[in-house]
Amino acid sequence: MELTLEEVRRLLELGGSGQEELIGLIESTHPADLADIIEQLDEQERKGFFSLLPAEIASQTLAETREEDQEELIKSMDDRTLHEVFEELPDDDATDIVQELSEQEAQRVMSVIDEEDREEIQSLMQYGEETAGGVMTAEVVSVDMSFTAREAIKEVRKQGQEVNFFTVYVVDRMRKLRGIISVRDLILANPETKISQIMDTELVSVLPNMDQEQVARLLARYNLVSIPVVDDQGLLLGRVTVDDVIDILEEETTEDIFRMSGVHEDESVGTYGMFHSVRSRLPWLFLNLGFIFISAQIIGLYIDVIEQVTILAMFLPVVAGIGGNTSTQSLAVTLRRLILDESVSERKRRVLIHEAIVGLINGLVISILVVLVVYLIQGDIHISLIVGVAVWISMTLASFIGALIPIAMKAIGLDPTVSSTVISNFTDMIGFFLLLGLSALILLG
Repeated sequence: MELTLEEVRRLLELGGSGQEELIGLIESTHPADLADIIEQLDEQERKGFFSLLPAEIASQTLAETREEDQEELIKSMDDRTLHEVFEELPDDDATDIVQELSEQEAQRVMSVIDEEDREEIQSLMQYGEETAGGVMTAEVVSVDMSFTAREAIKEVRKQGQEVNFFTVYVVDRMRKLRGIISVRDLILANPETKISQIMDTELVSVLPNMDQEQVARLLARYNLVSIPVVDDQGLLLGRVTVDDVIDILEEETTEDIFRMSGVHEDESVGTYGMFHSVRSRLPWLFLNLGFIFISAQIIGLYIDVIEQVTILAMFLPVVAGIGGNTSTQSLAVTLRRLILDESVSERKRRVLIHEAIVGLINGLVISILVVLVVYLIQGDIHISLIVGVAVWISMTLASFIGALIPIAMKAIGLDPTVSSTVISNFTDMIGFFLLLGLSALILLG
């Protein structure tokens, strides 16, 4: 039977008999699904439901729960339960949770857990949250390169009791990473063969200060399930696993989408108050408003042109709209290059020339169509050509600007995704200036 929100509420209301049935259903439900249910319960229901979870399931569910709900759940646990839950948590998940807690709750957690767990968390907390060290786990299975396959298997059995792993790391006596070996190769090897003879020495490893997004790219590029983290001397510190990478990619994608819209990356209903949402969005709205007023001022400067050639007002949205669409296309392609291909920063000129030429060619095709349509509507070849030329120049510039702004922002250390919040209004301003300026120059000049 699938556990649903309605079923949880019904069984909680029944009391003792309902709780027994609920415990049975909990054990057959995935922690991620339990976390979804918890997020939909009210505060009292949440505490009652979470208290029924065995320590192992509670730890997995806590790790899957939203950050804003984790502290509330931790506050609902007594010290003994808290100790049992954190005892079951992987060190990387425990560290992530502690870092997001208030100082008071974080101190409480650190005071009730075992000394060994406390030292592991403190060790991981020295790294930035968005670095390889910040997302790695120190729980690895490693064997000495001098071992035989038989000795290595015995050691793997000993270390692997509480660790999920697919790869065994091979180290020397100083714990310097020397190679890797898959569990399959280890099992199939001759028992007396030295590990140093069968290990794979072609290593892909990362330093603890590497950005988490770069780590995710490496795992995807080389189709790895985990990647070792080493220090400057090559000593094995831990590993970043593929499940961490999935979380990283989700986090980075969400962050980029929010920033492209001029919204705080942590904003969601219930995460922050209404005033926080207002405060985080207002700066970008003010900036866009500034560009809109500049566009209005441009129209005001050429009001005489519009009064004498009223039909031009009809085509202002055409020039501005197609320019905005062009800049958005160029921006999307450039952002993808910047995010997935770090070498773009070294090929700025080539990227800019490419986008300018694409805009030039697309602009020529579209402008020819615009000339024909405007002529059919208006029957005036001069106005048709002016609108067509304005579209052509606008699309060329928009394509170039759509690539230039994010590249420039990244070059000066800013997040290039933010450029999307202003680029459309910026190209609108250019479109208005081109159409009205050309009209004043040719028709009234």
